[in-house]
Amino acid sequence: MFFAVGCTKEEITGTSVQNLPDLTLTDDYVGAVVCSECHAEAHDKWEESHHFHAMELPNEQTVRADFNNSSFENFGVTTKFFRKDDKYFVETENQAGVMETFEVAYTFGWDPLQQYLVKFPDGRLQVLPTCWDVEKKKWYHIYPDEKISHDDPLFWTRSLQNWDHMCADCHSTNLHKEFDFSSQTFATKYSEINVACESCHGPGREHVEHARSGFGWESVADYALVDVNSTNVAQIESCAKCHARRSMVHPYHHAGDRFLDHFLPEVVQPWSPQMQVPTYHVDGQIDDEVYVYGSYIQSKMYHQGVKCTDCHDAHTTKLYHYDNQLCTRCHVADDKNPAGYDNPGHHFHEMGTPGASCVECHMPHKNYMVIDDRRDHSIRIPRPDLSAKFGQPNACNNCHSDQSFEWAANAIDRIKGPVRQKEARHPEAFHSYRSGSEDAEKLLLDASQNTLAPAFTRTGALLALRSFISEVSTEEALRQLDSNDSIVRVAALSKLEGLPPAARFSEVVSLLNDPVRAVRTEAARILSSVPDSLFSTSQRQRFDQVYQELKARYTSNLDRAESHLSLGILSEQQGSFTEAEKHYRNAIIRDDLFVPARMNLATMLSGQGRAAEAETLLRDALCIQPTWGQIHYSLGLLLAENTDRLPEAIRSLERAAGYWPENPRVNFNLAIAYWQNKRVEDAVRSFEQCIRMQPDNPEFRQRVSELLAQNDRWSEALPHLRHLNALLPDRPDLQSFLKQAEQYTK
Repeated sequence: MFFAVGCTKEEITGTSVQNLPDLTLTDDYVGAVVCSECHAEAHDKWEESHHFHAMELPNEQTVRADFNNSSFENFGVTTKFFRKDDKYFVETENQAGVMETFEVAYTFGWDPLQQYLVKFPDGRLQVLPTCWDVEKKKWYHIYPDEKISHDDPLFWTRSLQNWDHMCADCHSTNLHKEFDFSSQTFATKYSEINVACESCHGPGREHVEHARSGFGWESVADYALVDVNSTNVAQIESCAKCHARRSMVHPYHHAGDRFLDHFLPEVVQPWSPQMQVPTYHVDGQIDDEVYVYGSYIQSKMYHQGVKCTDCHDAHTTKLYHYDNQLCTRCHVADDKNPAGYDNPGHHFHEMGTPGASCVECHMPHKNYMVIDDRRDHSIRIPRPDLSAKFGQPNACNNCHSDQSFEWAANAIDRIKGPVRQKEARHPEAFHSYRSGSEDAEKLLLDASQNTLAPAFTRTGALLALRSFISEVSTEEALRQLDSNDSIVRVAALSKLEGLPPAARFSEVVSLLNDPVRAVRTEAARILSSVPDSLFSTSQRQRFDQVYQELKARYTSNLDRAESHLSLGILSEQQGSFTEAEKHYRNAIIRDDLFVPARMNLATMLSGQGRAAEAETLLRDALCIQPTWGQIHYSLGLLLAENTDRLPEAIRSLERAAGYWPENPRVNFNLAIAYWQNKRVEDAVRSFEQCIRMQPDNPEFRQRVSELLAQNDRWSEALPHLRHLNALLPDRPDLQSFLKQAEQYTK
């Protein structure tokens, strides 16, 4: 059964076996109270958990903060908290930048912080930015170090702080987000307000019906519920729905569903300055908030079958022990450590100190949401020697913060010896990529090809290889289409997006039949722009089926500007430009600060000869994000189409190169603009910058050679032409160009 947001707690919890409606006429979810009729002990333990308190109606028992006319000041805004009768109110800044009083509709979370939700007239719920520190009993702001003004995308009334699409799916059971685009209203509903029994065990109707029937369970597989303990993968994927940083693949995940049929987790990303906070460090340690799953699937424990419930009680979610006993239950004495692991011979620290704690060394922690202390679950050996090379944190220096990475590395060498295991997570590859080193592609290929590396690492390497145009990188992606790891296949597909249509079709079309939805829908996305003539009748039918799965990813999230953007891209790729324009403009309607839709629409309109409209969109985007290099780049390309505006174009491209230095195409087009403006030295310098970033890009070498030859600078062109002929040995025109250069330099 469903409950609309706003129903009373009695409506949610008041159902019993006696007054439950006919189960054949209701939703398959029956509710925790029904479960408690037979499973009282588990139900009582669940009521101690954070899952139970994930979201509640505000009252004396659920509100933990001080609403007794308290106040909190942040960057000149004084927020006040007070009560009227049995209701709770907050006076704070609204989206117009003026003070307004809002009623608290729900509490959100329990410990170490509690947040509060406000309901708006359009039906949506928004998360207030002031939170309650439960331990210190004081208010604080979720962004304490920066002023989040009312025109900032992070402001509390805007999309990024919306409960319906940012939070609700993980804080309530069987959530159905209902959004009507025509009226711009929400009517989100759920079976239970919090994270209840059926979030983990699956819908219980069949289980309850059978229990009532009085027959035995011999003929009923897994008691008609989801067996979350069948394997560690089954259990972890059930938890991962909420304990992973992920993007949606398909709506309406239920317990027992395959994770990659509904979600795609983030991995080590090819970070750039455009991303203010990278998700993971180069060695896979958590950096931004990633919610456990991504780090745990890197660990040896995951690959050896260890489940979440081997450490956490399934119903209270608490640890079984809060000291080293948690680990020494399994990590007993062995040949390597005959005295066991909980002794100075292993950890070389005084007993009882932080350095003697298993989790302090192998699961370092970091605060998120200011005070929420979370541990890295990749369960790694501290490597200060790698920190010295690549800059990521390590457990040793977390404690010895007054010492250098080198000091900690030398200390370990003295005690453990200088030999270290090879790090299977390949931090050197991701560090080289992020820093633009020449050996980045080779190191990423090594990471992708390492069968001992976690799938998490190999996936990140393939995503980074999208930046390289060499045949060897494409061949590696083609090879990984047969990977046993579905997440790797998804990344390999994304690398093939730049192939010519016929080649892309021949390599990708078979993956429309992949059993994993994340893989086959990525295949459909890659194929969405290839000509219809390449498909056979049966292939086209299969594409249409999977394409509808792909579209459902976006049509189920029409409250998100990002979904309208994705629908616009799909429409544009299929030549439906009117439909694409509608989707792009709908994205702007949903979020007036959403820049990517303006950029895509501007590019499309420019291609249709609507340059003035395109320029207006890009200049509007610059008012929103003045330091976003991609906007300056798009504007520069648009202006360069009019030779009379070449100086303006150059200024925009120069700004783009300053804000987006890691993209060689920016400097390449800047070089072309300089060349057209007869600024030869500036053009040569920009071409050389491109070549430093991509030394084997033949286009860069050829164009700088043409510029230098045009200005009789043959000796400077010669090394570029030799490199170019080595890259493309079968090009007669390049061979002739090289001979000409050699003749002029004799």
